[in-house]
Amino acid sequence: MASTEQKMSKMQLTGMVVGGMVGAGIFSLPRTFANATGPLGAVIAWLIAGTGMYMLARVFQSLAERKPELDAGVFAYAKEGFGDYPGFLSAFGYWIGSCIGNVSYWVLIKSTLGAFFPVFGEGNTAVAIIVASCGIWLFHFMILKGVQQAAFINSIVTVAKVIPILVFIVILIFGFRMDLFQANLYGGGLEGNIFEQVRAT
Repeated sequence: MASTEQKMSKMQLTGMVVGGMVGAGIFSLPRTFANATGPLGAVIAWLIAGTGMYMLARVFQSLAERKPELDAGVFAYAKEGFGDYPGFLSAFGYWIGSCIGNVSYWVLIKSTLGAFFPVFGEGNTAVAIIVASCGIWLFHFMILKGVQQAAFINSIVTVAKVIPILVFIVILIFGFRMDLFQANLYGGGLEGNIFEQVRAT
């Protein structure tokens, strides 16, 4: 009987991880932060978030070292420690989060396109919803064809995510103005002290 096992290369796995980490948030957060705080508050907020992410990563590292046989996903730890129902809730919550993440990403895309094509509005018009839904289903059916197909699609999407970030960095290098940076370091004309600004992020 022929083997149907499919394997992914290190580059494909790396692309999957990078693609999973670089989501819609990295493109929408700068606008959110700019409305809430200045560079100093943003750095403090990132340090707080980074500390939380580091602690979460250490938790999963510890779990993986103590229970290396559990390799069915995040929910496996909840199931092993607390039973079937908590395991189900963990898996269901993770699934819901993934679905919402995909939806938010497409809303951001349509909202961005709305600046050039008014028919998309803020990403919440009927046309935007239909196009986004078609896009999600298209990716779904393409991924159903197999791991290699999914990895190929993910590579394209990851490149599409990384290129705007690199372009932004290049523009920032040549367009950075120290006087504007210093004037807005503490939030410029924004209301509230630095702690209130950090909370607003």
